[in-house]
Amino acid sequence: MTANQATPAASADERLQAWLTFWERRPLPILQSTKAALAGLSGRAETARTDEIVELVLRDPLLTAHALRHINQRDRGSLSSDVVAIESIVLLMGINTFIEQFGRLPTVESLLLPKHGRHYFSLLKEIAAARLAARLARDFGNLRYDARIDEIYVTALLGHLPRMLRLLEAGLPDTAPQVELAQVALPLFARWRLPEVFNTLLDDSGTSTQRSMLHRAALRLSAHLQQGWWQQGVTEDVHLAAHALGVEEAEVWRLIAVALLHFARNDWPYAQIFPPARWLAMLPGEWPRPKPAATEPAKPSLNDIMRELQRAGQSGASFNQIMGLAIRAQAEGIGFKRILFGLLMAGHNTLKTRYIVGASEEDPLRQLQIDLATPHILTRLMLKPQSIWLNAGNRTQFDALLPRSLKQATAGGDFLAMSLFVEDKPVGLFYADNRGAPLTEAQYTAFKQVCQMTGQALTRQAKRSELGN
Repeated sequence: MTANQATPAASADERLQAWLTFWERRPLPILQSTKAALAGLSGRAETARTDEIVELVLRDPLLTAHALRHINQRDRGSLSSDVVAIESIVLLMGINTFIEQFGRLPTVESLLLPKHGRHYFSLLKEIAAARLAARLARDFGNLRYDARIDEIYVTALLGHLPRMLRLLEAGLPDTAPQVELAQVALPLFARWRLPEVFNTLLDDSGTSTQRSMLHRAALRLSAHLQQGWWQQGVTEDVHLAAHALGVEEAEVWRLIAVALLHFARNDWPYAQIFPPARWLAMLPGEWPRPKPAATEPAKPSLNDIMRELQRAGQSGASFNQIMGLAIRAQAEGIGFKRILFGLLMAGHNTLKTRYIVGASEEDPLRQLQIDLATPHILTRLMLKPQSIWLNAGNRTQFDALLPRSLKQATAGGDFLAMSLFVEDKPVGLFYADNRGAPLTEAQYTAFKQVCQMTGQALTRQAKRSELGN
């Protein structure tokens, strides 16, 4: 091989080393919902349980990776060992230190929204796939009575991490070197000094054990099942898993169906990311019966989220944390299909989309910008904390008062809107709808309660900031 032929390989290695250096010690952002939950725990750290912190961390692969990197970078004595279990990290650091240190991390939403919405939703899909892979890997491990389930679960959760980092790079102020993502996971984990078992389970270049084969099958299945159970490779991985576990293929399919149903019902709050369980109705054979609802962990109710929102205001949570809880209350607690918060750009006297949930990339609601210099119904709403429910009964009365951009975005459907004030100053406006379907009186009442409590939480936050200064 000539020197000219060797140059591309050397260049690729240089880019890889530069990329590893880029991510070696850079703080990883966490989901806004994770940060809000950590803020809620900080107000009751004395009564917080280790298991609820572990559950919270394992729902966020980025926080999982950051915590493992942090703890495995520590100075070690001769008897020290790698730390794999999140529970061990919490015990080593202490609950207060853990919550305080990782609660300061930046959020994914602040990094990618609103400018990089496409990357944000792609990241949510990767996180969904990672959670599903971890669930399948754990279920396979339980069937083979694996003694170290933590290793299997966490490794699967981190299997999609390189793709997550690539998406996060869009929101960073400096540019990361371009690398082949298929080649970076093992050297990245080594650079972070993560436990060697992670690389053993993910490395398909060497001799495969039953454990590693099942683990990689879970990762592949989580990716393929997003597109449907008939995708190329699914049947082969089901056959592989059945052979390795010594069970019938029908038993593996049953395990997968239960995992997908549980994932859709209990493990994914983002309505705009469609769960792979939507394809199960097309499976031949008898439909699997769901377990009684009492055996499933209950989803947080609107009251639960409202209490969390109230605690966030009392504990000095950030604006983004409070707004994240407000959006979550409307999406999970009330069930709205599309939610938007328009931030008041005071210098320009306009409302501009700051947070949005449930809208596709092509949805005109994403680009909504409303001029408040021209009198219309939203101009009136911004004069004081007040709300409106536009529906079939009052459309004739209010239609002429709607700004044109809002008419186009709502396409004639029902919607709710309410202005948000901090003390006596307008901050912005919440908007919610059911994507064209009618709204109910109960939804309107709950919407007003969430908006009012959000204003109260932000007011407490502002007062605490004033006292701190």
